[in-house]
Amino acid sequence: MLKIPFSAAAVEALRYGRFPHPDPRVQVRLEAVYLRSQGVGNGEIQRLCGIAKASFPRYLAAYASGGIEELKRIEHYRPHSE
Repeated sequence: MLKIPFSAAAVEALRYGRFPHPDPRVQVRLEAVYLRSQGVGNGEIQRLCGIAKASFPRYLAAYASGGIEELKRIEHYRPHSE
């Protein structure tokens, strides 16, 4: 599993941002990474947040590559017909 060091400022930003965000998917991502910063185990995070086993590593990788802003990014699938 990916080892991520969490600064005090990052933990505070995760704690603040997890509930007021308007998109529930982003709330879950922020909550999962916040719980990781508090030392909660993977299985417990998946159970508490109701996420799939494959989703949590993606959240951690997104946080490691782009921080909180990467977790907040949502790309809606919008197919375009010709």
